[in-house]
Amino acid sequence: MLGLVKIDVSRDKMTATIKASGVDNITREDIIGALKNNGVVYGIFDDVVDISTSVRSGGIMVIAKGEPPVQGVNGWVEILWEDSSEQDNNENSKAVDFRETSKLVSVDEGFLLARRHPPREGTPGKGVTGEDIMPIQPKDARIVAGRGAKLDETGDRAYSTIQGRPVAKIAGTTVSILVEPSYTVTGDVSLKTGNIRFKGDVTVAGNVTETMSLEASGSVRVNGIVTGASVHCGESLVVLKNVISSNILAGLGYLECGKVKYLLQDLYSDLVKMLQIMEQLKGQSPNLEKIPFFQVVNGFIETRFKNIKVNARQAITLKSFNLPFEVSEALEAIKIAVGISFTQEDFKDMMNKLSQALAIMNAQENKGARVEVGAVSASTIKCSGDVMVSKGCVNTTIYAGGDVKIIGHFKGGEIYCEGNVEMEELGSNLGAPPLVRVKSKHMVKIHKPLPGSIIQIGSSRINISRELGRSVFKLNTDNEIEIIPV
Repeated sequence: MLGLVKIDVSRDKMTATIKASGVDNITREDIIGALKNNGVVYGIFDDVVDISTSVRSGGIMVIAKGEPPVQGVNGWVEILWEDSSEQDNNENSKAVDFRETSKLVSVDEGFLLARRHPPREGTPGKGVTGEDIMPIQPKDARIVAGRGAKLDETGDRAYSTIQGRPVAKIAGTTVSILVEPSYTVTGDVSLKTGNIRFKGDVTVAGNVTETMSLEASGSVRVNGIVTGASVHCGESLVVLKNVISSNILAGLGYLECGKVKYLLQDLYSDLVKMLQIMEQLKGQSPNLEKIPFFQVVNGFIETRFKNIKVNARQAITLKSFNLPFEVSEALEAIKIAVGISFTQEDFKDMMNKLSQALAIMNAQENKGARVEVGAVSASTIKCSGDVMVSKGCVNTTIYAGGDVKIIGHFKGGEIYCEGNVEMEELGSNLGAPPLVRVKSKHMVKIHKPLPGSIIQIGSSRINISRELGRSVFKLNTDNEIEIIPV
């Protein structure tokens, strides 16, 4: 009789089936015996056993099921930089700026790029034969740090060591992380690319077109023209062709540091003085240490060092894209100076970041960017260093922290220069008279000054009344502008 009761166990041992045909008077014990003979001892369905004693159709029924294992989770690497374009996608926005469509992502030095998550072990199951069914062993993940990236001591986190564009290369469970210090726009900066903002160097193979904006914390090179656009960079700028109706800023980070530096210097000085007074009072008032640290600090700020909050608030508003990373970190840290509650460790961290930011700004104080362009028309150029124009300027304003040299004419517009100015021709017979202004210790050299042009050195100014030959303009001992033929 038992020979006519067929028990089949699946290959994965998770299911047992029964087929009983042409059997009369089969009992429950017969079926249990058949199951045991086939090793089935777990997950038996009692109701199916009972049904099998009366069914004569010869059909196949599932009589036992095992407990499947819970599979583990493979280790994985979490990429921590975001697609900047996603932040701007607002379904409720009625107005869409099609210039803000760039998907270019860039990061600062010290940015946490990726984090490794360890694998999670699964839970064993049990087969119908009673034996444990083991889950598949999960695979571990690994981060490999390439150029511009480094791992922490555990190997679980990757940080950027430079500014630039983060890249992840995935091969199975291994993820290579690197940071490219430069980015190349293969064509024009246009509506097709969107505005470009990049922490690093940028090269544009084509042009920067009307209404577009290009911002880079490093240097910028444009192989074509810049027309009706804005180009801002933290370091030097080269435009091989012309600049037309555009706004150019080079060395912007260092120019902005000048504004921030005074505020942070005053803030740091006041904080140091406050800490010194607190230390002195601890010796005189032992109970002072029992008062929470933030309450003591806030008490001093509200009564004796009110400028701390004023300077901190002003400095925080100056945080911008092109500031050095250490300065941005300090501006973020000083928020506790205007806060209500903070720990002594928070305060110590803020002081360290302020010190680092001031050191960076002092080290970069004399680091000037440089602008080199072709012809310039109806534009503004601001540069922390030298400005070199190879084909002349028309109706243009130049602010330079270094020297200005123009090969060609300067017709209309103004030059404000911290260094010396040299050009071939100044002024024209038409249009508004141009102004060239330098500091008292510097000079202006012009190959052909034309009537109507204005030159100011220090507080002294002259209007050129007649065409002159090659001349140097500088102050004499009487603080008057002297014209020296050369």
